[in-house]
Amino acid sequence: MSDEVEFDHIAPVYDETRRPPTVEEVEVLVELLAGCRTVLDAGVGTGRFAVPLGAHQFEVVGVDLSLGMMQRARGKGITRLVRADVLHLPFADHALDAAFMAHVLQLIADPRPALRELGRVARTAVVLQLPDWSGRGPSGVWRQVGARYRALAAELGYPLPPRGERHWHTLEELSAIAPPKVIRILTGPEPTERSWEKMLDRWETRAFGTRRIPPEVHAEILRRIREEFPVPPSPAPRPRTARFLAWQPRTLEELP
Repeated sequence: MSDEVEFDHIAPVYDETRRPPTVEEVEVLVELLAGCRTVLDAGVGTGRFAVPLGAHQFEVVGVDLSLGMMQRARGKGITRLVRADVLHLPFADHALDAAFMAHVLQLIADPRPALRELGRVARTAVVLQLPDWSGRGPSGVWRQVGARYRALAAELGYPLPPRGERHWHTLEELSAIAPPKVIRILTGPEPTERSWEKMLDRWETRAFGTRRIPPEVHAEILRRIREEFPVPPSPAPRPRTARFLAWQPRTLEELP
């Protein structure tokens, strides 16, 4: 299943199963975009960052491949939306003040073409947020539960297509490609004891490409998973960490 189709599939439940940006994350982003007015949100999704940026008076232009995700963004008041690939942005050189991207690089094997394209369209700043699992992949908990869900679905006669490959680029890797002008790291609190139950609740909402499974089969799979995993498998959930990197556009535009 392509990433485009996968995100179209989960768009209806995406927001309720992903945490919104924290106040601290938005504050860091606004600080790194200081002096800019027009901002490209490359991979805008449902507008999770575009909405708070708009509230801070930035003029946001959102780009995404998923029409389902952008439909959700439009419903939140994000009106300047373009369906496009972040590797081939339909904008002239230096057309916007800044370019921002969050949670997209894991879909791209080689980050350099994407970084170079962001540098091409921006005049003042390019800002990237790496996901909290960057460099290590999702926690062992997600891998174990996800693998078990797929195994049970196949056992019950509903094999799921493979997901698109994910690429866990690290801060160190990106810094070696092009040293950022600024690096900001925010670490959240330790997970609470209820984190495991919340994780299973997210699976209940069918947020991980499982919506093609009939409801009664999905319920049976989750029932069996809850029986098999009454407590978190090891390793336990870890604190969330957000990494912000900011570059001068020319640094990225000139990448080989």
